[in-house]
Amino acid sequence: MLGAVSAIWGASYLLIKIALDGFAPSMIVFARVLLAAVLLYLVIRLRGGADRDALGWLRRHPQRALVQGTLAVGIPFMLITFGETQISSGLTGVLISPGPLFIAALAPLIDPTEKVDRRAGIGVVVGFAGVVLLIGVDTVHSTGEFLGALAMVGAALAYGLGAMYARLKFRGVPPLVVSLAACGVAAVLTMPPALATLGENSPDAGEIAAVVSLGAIGTAAAFWLYFGLIGEAGAGRAALCGYLIPPLALAYGALLLDEKITAAAIGGLVLILAGVALAGGEREVEGTPSELEPAAAEAAGRRS
Repeated sequence: MLGAVSAIWGASYLLIKIALDGFAPSMIVFARVLLAAVLLYLVIRLRGGADRDALGWLRRHPQRALVQGTLAVGIPFMLITFGETQISSGLTGVLISPGPLFIAALAPLIDPTEKVDRRAGIGVVVGFAGVVLLIGVDTVHSTGEFLGALAMVGAALAYGLGAMYARLKFRGVPPLVVSLAACGVAAVLTMPPALATLGENSPDAGEIAAVVSLGAIGTAAAFWLYFGLIGEAGAGRAALCGYLIPPLALAYGALLLDEKITAAAIGGLVLILAGVALAGGEREVEGTPSELEPAAAEAAGRRS
């Protein structure tokens, strides 16, 4: 299960790059989150029990679902997809991974009970040094690449904020229901820009399959597997996904899209993951740099 989840999420950036050949970025995001929301809803209805009961909680707290969907999916998915029009899928996978660093750095500002100890502080500095290395060496060749890299860092920040919001406002809510709320809200938010780009889409069968795979496998199925992994192996071991996804993203891009793996990419990856390991501590499971971190963070937090 660990290998499957890591392989699926690591391939998400590859699938986005493929889909961009035939779809506008906003249409990719809208289609994948809409499909994921429909599938997650069907799974929840079939599972019944606490998952289905929690749907009533969502109806009573629409404002929380709106914030969660915006931070956890709407903003990061749009930034990632637009950013990938400028940078490689492998670099995307690496630049998304600092999400836990933002959690460690910002948590004390949001929750006064949180503190950053010396080890976590060193981890934040080391990790962001890796980000600076990547942006400063690999993306300074053009304004587009630089902005694309900044978009990925912005997505990682949104993931971090979403994870903290989920922990504060969604305690006790089944993780699949949190995922449904985030995907459903994101579908509503991204519908207008997606409809505005209808005339820009001319996909072939492969590009359509990439979007369907993103929604059905890369989002809905991956969440189901991830939460099952937490139940089977514990939140700590499930968090290992966060260390496997970036190198897998680099490998997918190199093998299937002929993307270059530079020395800066490897060095930045090592620094970022070292920083995550140092800064994570008890938060390690909360900052898993997968897509839709907040739902995973909430599930992990309750099981740790």
